[in-house]
Amino acid sequence: MSSTHHVTVIEEWLDSNPDAMSEYFLRKADIVLVNKWLVQHGFSALQEYSLPARHNSASNEGSSPSSPIDLKCGDSGFFDSRHHRSNSKKHLRHDYARSKMRNMFRTYEPTSSPESATEARRSSLKEMRQFRSLPPNSVNMLSLLIQSKVRLPRYPSKDIDLKRELRHSNEREFFLEIVKDISNDLDLRSLSSKIVANVCLLVDAEKCSLFFVEGKASGRHNLVSKIFDVHSGTNIMPSSTGDIRIPWGKGIIGHVAETGHTVNLENASEDPRYNDEIGRITGYRAEALLCQPIKNADDEIVGVAQVLNKTGSEKVFTKDDENLLATYLTFCGIGIHNAQIFEAYSKEYERNKALLEVVHALCEDQTSLENVILKIMQRAQTLLKCERCSVLLRDGTTEVGSSTSFNKVFDLACPFRNGHSAIRRKMFLKPNSGDSQANTFSSAESCSDLKLGNKIAELVLITGDTINIADAYQDARFDPEIDKMSGFHTRSILCKPIRDKNYQIIGVAQVVNRTDGLPFDDHDDQLFEAFSIFCGLGIHNCLLYEEVSLSAARQAVALETLSYHAGVSSDEVTEIKAHKIPEEFEWRLGDLNFNDFSLNRDEMVLAAVRIFHDLGLIRKFRMEYDTLYRWLLTIRKNYRVVAYHNWRHAFNVCQVMFALMSKCNIRKNLSDKECLALIVACLCHDLDHRGTNNAFQQKSSSALAQLYGTKATLEHHHFNHAIMILNSDGHNIFSNFSSEEYSEVVNILKHAILATDLSLHIQRVRDKFFTMVNQGDQAWDDRESKEILRSILMTCCDIAAISKPWDVQRRNAELVMTEFFDQGDKERNELKIQPQACMDREKQDEIAKLQLGWIDGICLPLYKHLARMDPMFQEMVDGVLGNRARWEILDAERLSKTAILETGV
Repeated sequence: MSSTHHVTVIEEWLDSNPDAMSEYFLRKADIVLVNKWLVQHGFSALQEYSLPARHNSASNEGSSPSSPIDLKCGDSGFFDSRHHRSNSKKHLRHDYARSKMRNMFRTYEPTSSPESATEARRSSLKEMRQFRSLPPNSVNMLSLLIQSKVRLPRYPSKDIDLKRELRHSNEREFFLEIVKDISNDLDLRSLSSKIVANVCLLVDAEKCSLFFVEGKASGRHNLVSKIFDVHSGTNIMPSSTGDIRIPWGKGIIGHVAETGHTVNLENASEDPRYNDEIGRITGYRAEALLCQPIKNADDEIVGVAQVLNKTGSEKVFTKDDENLLATYLTFCGIGIHNAQIFEAYSKEYERNKALLEVVHALCEDQTSLENVILKIMQRAQTLLKCERCSVLLRDGTTEVGSSTSFNKVFDLACPFRNGHSAIRRKMFLKPNSGDSQANTFSSAESCSDLKLGNKIAELVLITGDTINIADAYQDARFDPEIDKMSGFHTRSILCKPIRDKNYQIIGVAQVVNRTDGLPFDDHDDQLFEAFSIFCGLGIHNCLLYEEVSLSAARQAVALETLSYHAGVSSDEVTEIKAHKIPEEFEWRLGDLNFNDFSLNRDEMVLAAVRIFHDLGLIRKFRMEYDTLYRWLLTIRKNYRVVAYHNWRHAFNVCQVMFALMSKCNIRKNLSDKECLALIVACLCHDLDHRGTNNAFQQKSSSALAQLYGTKATLEHHHFNHAIMILNSDGHNIFSNFSSEEYSEVVNILKHAILATDLSLHIQRVRDKFFTMVNQGDQAWDDRESKEILRSILMTCCDIAAISKPWDVQRRNAELVMTEFFDQGDKERNELKIQPQACMDREKQDEIAKLQLGWIDGICLPLYKHLARMDPMFQEMVDGVLGNRARWEILDAERLSKTAILETGV
């Protein structure tokens, strides 16, 4: 047989013979095993002990091994010389238990004792050594300073057998002893244990239960027993089922608490008020029952005591028992009241300690919004003892007070999983908010339920009122479908608004499900209110820090930009104005096959003026020629000397837009302001381009990435640079607009420049445009469809070099690859990373292959759908197909050469 089988057989035998198992345990168990059992079941370990000294050696020599041991009384008063025990195993076990009872409840020493002063100094030195052993930071220093120095004074309780003997020998001394027993104990659970044991002795009852009144402040009265099913002669243990709660007015106990009347029954089970539920929990049949209220000094009921089954000759509780119990419960009421006051003080201390730690956390770290909120949630969850804590921040893309949606949700879930709490964070971005895409950050597990109680949170966001739901499934505001979707069971919810320094609601804080199964009470409400205030302060401080950081980054970018760029002089404007501006047909500006390299730098400025003139923009918006020339020259000067994304590329994009407006039917779908914004966007869409893409800005943690974030980084910079030039003296070509018109054109300009980010084109615009074209939707008259059309036109013009004649297209491709290879060199040499294939100079022989992927993936689908919308775009489709055929031939030649090299043929 296996060892496992033997163990199973032994366990079954021990289970079926409990007396033998108990006897074996008492014979063999040592203090280490007892301590393990105590710790495993939630108790403190016993301290080191020593058995009482025997007589001196001379006495012992004269004593036989069977002579009794004389146990003298110590200062605890447990025993006296009259009590002698034999050295049998039974009595030795009793003596050992009594020796342990001496110091079980002692947590302090008399201050007058020199030994106690020495011990206090040792304790202080121990704390200092403990502190010095920790890292010398503010957290550990604060923990030492706010550590409570209060120790509960507890009167050491006498052994129950001694109390029983004292009751029979001197009833007056016994009563004084049990009063003194509870007079100095401020721990409610320990006090309850003593009261229960003493009451059983006082009235000769088999069992006693003690219930305290809770929920007075909130009006939700109930009775709670921390010590239950205890009778005289047994060990006093907490209930194995946890705290037992009885509704107010229910059963005999609830009736006594509600009315304040004494109930004395000869047969409790025959009374209709008797609650059989308690009997089923205890497995005990109640016959005689005596139940009395416990009142404090203000004559308020603070608890109920119930004793069951009279022992001895009498089978019922007498009037004398009632009077005796009522007298003792008067003292118990005072002790319970004091203990409850101390418990309230302890809770208040823990609350203030937690809030002080939150303040410290806020002052220590103001650089990360996520870290600050997480620290606050962790302390809130620990102190409120809840399963989940969430912070939902209002969508910041609109004015405070106008949005009822959330863009960031932070969620801290409990219980622990695999040793770590489930911490989840998710960011929700509103569609069409101007960001390139929605960013989602989450843990490994699903975050689909992070909008837990979202309807309730939105209601708090709107009204600003606190919502405290005791039973979520009984409240119409809670949606049970959320639990079905997430697998989480919601019982109770406490939700509060988070306000900033101006008392504006910026978010919502929410806790779900107290771990003890109870609803959130007034104490929880007050504590969570403080946490929500600190959360608002933390968010405010973090936002201030972000503003300072953004200002510093903006300053760095501005200094860098100004050091490179400068405005143009009046002489330059006068000189360029002296040139004659040719007609459109002379330079073929309206031709989609325009040669991108046919004009020089000054001619491109003049051609841009011609475009503004022929579109009627100068006349329509009353532009001054000096301002237009100065603006164009400054725009040209603010393009850096890079291989492709330079002034020539900007002008070529503008030329294509002009040709489309002149030859195609799209002009009828655009207003004059939209035409102006699109032409300006084409000229400004790559301002101050550094020859590197958005990914490089993120990888290198450039100042641009810090200022604008990691989405559409360069596009935001291009737009802001365009606005900076417009706001410069003598450069505002929109100067004749009203404030409303100016705002409208600038918004269109921003949207158009951001649309040149290809990631935005692929993620948000392309599929919508393709669907509209496939469905034959040609209206383009609402706001969303117009934004899609403008975005598509910007992308069409930005990549139009792919549709130009082969020699022009080939030259443009080489310039693009030159810029890409330069970035790849920087990534390899400066960032020490491997560049992508399209930017790897070592793979430059694969240009044809890369061009085919570019045409098939991006260009050809776009131009084919444009041709379906307007046949005038077919010319661009044909140009793309012709260039694709050329690239395909070059790629075939590359593959042929590669095959020859590999085979050696």
